[in-house]
Amino acid sequence: MPLKLDETDTSILKALMNDGRLSFRQIASQIGVTTPTVESRVKKMMESGVIKKIAPILDIDKVERGVAALLMLRVELSQVRPVTERLASLDEVRSLFLSTGEANMIVRVAASSNESFQDFLSERVAPLGVQILSSEVITRTVKDEQGVALYGEMAVALVCDFCGGEISGKPFTLNVEEGKRFLCCKTCLSSYKEKYGNNRKSSSGTDWNT
Repeated sequence: MPLKLDETDTSILKALMNDGRLSFRQIASQIGVTTPTVESRVKKMMESGVIKKIAPILDIDKVERGVAALLMLRVELSQVRPVTERLASLDEVRSLFLSTGEANMIVRVAASSNESFQDFLSERVAPLGVQILSSEVITRTVKDEQGVALYGEMAVALVCDFCGGEISGKPFTLNVEEGKRFLCCKTCLSSYKEKYGNNRKSSSGTDWNT
């Protein structure tokens, strides 16, 4: 069952996307809610995986000798998973997208120099057996924003923290020291508790808007 984000949630996300340095109090003042409301909403969005992390966004145009490029790759369908796993593990790969069309994989790469970019192509990409349809060096970044456009009320898919499958019904929640874990069924709930410990409180369903 998709997790509902209301206008307060999306307003908080917009504020963080505009300036991740804002405190909960500053966000609360900006969007007209209380500081505890902002804190609890951010915590829930992080626990559910909506917010993966809050990190600085560097301007590649300000980094001396930095090279950014887009790679258009053609990957055999049987090799998509191992290729994506390998590329995603590389520090030079900053974004990775699967797409339709002749190029079914698009990779944004950041390298320290032209030489290191060429080494990346020959030593990291070529051995994967993929076809490089084109490699376009980015000369100037005009706009580079978060890939999700935020508007009004939204819904996001919840993924089971044990099996990795999408949760289609009400999630089973498990309170742990690090926050909440979301499970798709009693089997995954039991398996998670068996693997990570049984001394954790569980419940069926979650109240997102509290």
